[in-house]
Amino acid sequence: MATRWGIIGTSNISHDFAVAMDTLPREEHLITAVASKDKVRSREFAEQFDIPNAYDSYSLMANDTEVDVVYVGTLNEHHYSVSRLMLEHGKNVLCEEPFCQNSNQVQQLVELARSKNLFLMEAMWMFFTPAFTILGDQIKKGTIGEPLQIISSFGTPMSESLIQQRNSGGSILELAVFSVYMSQFLFGPEKPQIYGTCGQLTECGFDKDASIILKYSNGRISTFLSHFKVNLPNEATVFGTKGNIKLYDPFWSATKISINGTDIHIEVPKTKKATRYGNSVQLIHEIQEVRDCLLKGENESSTVPWSLSIENAILVEDIRKKLGVTICE
Repeated sequence: MATRWGIIGTSNISHDFAVAMDTLPREEHLITAVASKDKVRSREFAEQFDIPNAYDSYSLMANDTEVDVVYVGTLNEHHYSVSRLMLEHGKNVLCEEPFCQNSNQVQQLVELARSKNLFLMEAMWMFFTPAFTILGDQIKKGTIGEPLQIISSFGTPMSESLIQQRNSGGSILELAVFSVYMSQFLFGPEKPQIYGTCGQLTECGFDKDASIILKYSNGRISTFLSHFKVNLPNEATVFGTKGNIKLYDPFWSATKISINGTDIHIEVPKTKKATRYGNSVQLIHEIQEVRDCLLKGENESSTVPWSLSIENAILVEDIRKKLGVTICE
């Protein structure tokens, strides 16, 4: 029997989520409803992906008995409220990263999912990609010796007016979250010392850019940059005592990885429609993870467990505070 999905939000990432799912067997995954606050956009999205139900209210989705699990692809500031509404109505939830705008909200969602015996996962799809699987395997094998340094970046230019409008958290929450998770993936669960922070803030107190150094035990360091004003390499390199592994742009969904100078190219499924983000057809791997967990009766993923999302939310929160980020009311 197919897992019946509801998509909340008609954003670019929601579009790519639907495009990716269209490459999977319909007897396993089926989108039965889409919801947004704009009825026209919901209908257009539904027509584009042959979805039977289009709602202009999140509450209608919450009460749809033909939906097993919802994917929350709204703006970041709505992740918490929408996910909470779905959980309160008995829906399993896959919520796009970053989970919430602060650690308290993440903890509240986790406690609600636990109390209702529901599945909940932050959509950190990077962890499920083939490139990250290769990265983890090669480090475990000792191919590059002891990993001691990570250098990563994510920068994409946008107009100053658009930057000033972005009240979803700034470059750390929107971009550097991938670097934070990668740091913890390789060097965690230890909480690092936030050794250095530098960046510029908007009038509302959000970061336009950030340069961060995280210091772990035994000489391990993660250095990363995020930026709304310039293009950065958007690559990640892990340096060890016997070599290095490089994930090419975009490192969170890389289809090219270099291990001690030897390149590996990763094939991805062909899509019927073009995706709006690079290589985002790889969302299929987290989609399948959700179905596998539901079939096993598991409420959290072992790859992105609740504890990891809470720990990383606290770390991101601490980094933002160190940088001087404030919340604009």
